[in-house]
Amino acid sequence: MLDEHEAEIVTFGLSKFHIMALIKECLNCNIFKWSGQYFSQKRGLAMGQRLAPVLAICFMSRIERPVIARMPIMYCRYIDDCCVISSTQQEMDVLFDIFNRQSQHIRFTREVPHEGCLPYLNTQIKISGGRYHVKWYRKNSSKNILLHANQGRIPSRSGHLK
Repeated sequence: MLDEHEAEIVTFGLSKFHIMALIKECLNCNIFKWSGQYFSQKRGLAMGQRLAPVLAICFMSRIERPVIARMPIMYCRYIDDCCVISSTQQEMDVLFDIFNRQSQHIRFTREVPHEGCLPYLNTQIKISGGRYHVKWYRKNSSKNILLHANQGRIPSRSGHLK
């Protein structure tokens, strides 16, 4: 994406090489504490890491290209949550297969419509009369469990984290 959007990105004098080196260093420092023990995340992005949303968007922009090229009826994405509407179940199966062939490190799952409605993030999408309608939605399984802001921080470094 750096090459593709080079003219639109302010790099503050950093070369692509230096930007990639900084990103790699940030990813190599994924250390967290759980139940009194320290762990280092070996692959993927840690939830709560500041770079995670940006890197997920970059990764997904590559993953989604072959799906978008097939021009589904509707495609939208928020970070790494995709919503696809296709004209047939067969086309949906093909799109799902395309998604899952893009990387060996990620497997997509899918929701199937229930009573004509499909949940997506905090919305519910219903297709009727060739149009789709969106309304707010809350999963019954939502338990409002939130992680405390200090959870997972390394005590000796927590004064340096914001």
